Amino acid sequence: MAVEITFIRHGQTEGNAAGRWQGHTNSSLTARGREQASLLARKLNSKHFDLVVASDLDRTVQTAEALERPFETDERWREPDFGKWEDRTTEEIAADGSGELAALMAGEDIALGGGERLSQVMLRTRFALDELVARLDGVGSAAVVSHGMSLLTLFSGVLGTKRPSPLRLLGNTSTGVLVVSGDHVSMSQYNDDTHLPADHRSQWVFDPTDTQMIVARHGQTRSNTEGRWQGHQDGMLNDVGREQAELLAGVFPDVDALYASPLARAADTAGAIARTQELDVAYDDRLKEIHFGDWEGLTSDEIAERFPEEAVAFFNGKDMARGGSGETFIQVRKRLRDSLDEIVSRHSGETIGVVSHGGATRAWVTELLGLGYEHRNRLSILDNTGYARISFGSRGPSVASWNLTPHLEGV
Repeated sequence: MAVEITFIRHGQTEGNAAGRWQGHTNSSLTARGREQASLLARKLNSKHFDLVVASDLDRTVQTAEALERPFETDERWREPDFGKWEDRTTEEIAADGSGELAALMAGEDIALGGGERLSQVMLRTRFALDELVARLDGVGSAAVVSHGMSLLTLFSGVLGTKRPSPLRLLGNTSTGVLVVSGDHVSMSQYNDDTHLPADHRSQWVFDPTDTQMIVARHGQTRSNTEGRWQGHQDGMLNDVGREQAELLAGVFPDVDALYASPLARAADTAGAIARTQELDVAYDDRLKEIHFGDWEGLTSDEIAERFPEEAVAFFNGKDMARGGSGETFIQVRKRLRDSLDEIVSRHSGETIGVVSHGGATRAWVTELLGLGYEHRNRLSILDNTGYARISFGSRGPSVASWNLTPHLEGV
């Protein structure tokens, strides 16, 4: 039993276009914002929601209206109260001489322009989230139309990241998904704006001076469908996996270089991208999946039956060498980091494609988010051929998007 909640940032406003901090200032959608909302509605048309809730400000109400479904409003989903910063640009706020913006960017929990603190925003949005889950009795789906800073604060709080957040701000009408199962909350998707044409996407999300890395998981294999732990086993893509790889190649962002794990399922997925973009693939053993030792090829039930003591320790949260001769999560995290740091330094200012594996990529990205092993499940594993964008800028790496799968809709 679980509740899946899709969070939506409102469409563009004049304040967004001008780079102004809107907060509680009431504003309407621009013509572009209305078109963004219409494109989002088309994407979500086949998706069922038991409940739709929006902030009570005009820009979120208009975005919710575009979905053409019944909805209710809740002021707890408003943007933070930015006090004296409202309707001012970042440059104007930085120039006021107070040093408050610099303190915010350094991670301090200040009253924003004399208004709300992010800790207060986190509390009200988390209370609203918990109430929503309770109303659905722990099962079902909902949509929430809210604002950029409020949603960034909520997602960062759910993950447990430190300030300043290593997540990028959601773009206009971008979506993110949280899955709530009992007391556990995980982020299964973040900053999906794939319903928008390039000229409608929020440009501040991706700084053109950053180095960009597009990280994808391989397509489906037979072991995936059977729930078997593949690890370093060289399983091939099945028919669905090959179709997924070709579909991924059709939507994969243009890259300047392409790297992959040499395991067949990742190499074949990368090969589809390489053929489409007329690139060569560079293989790196450090991009392989976690090595599961004697557990490779087994299901979770078979591991529990054949290795009962080790299985109890592992499933109770111990980061141990999988299958006796395999690797720990932290070992995998380090080898991914070593490989990808080298790749970034080799391609500064470029866009790089990487095809790897579910467990390995999560190990690396949870480190970028500042999460320990015990909190790894707050971030979902990428779906087969799901991809993410990691931006490397002046303040280090940040997660710009996670688990995008526009090519799999309707498949």
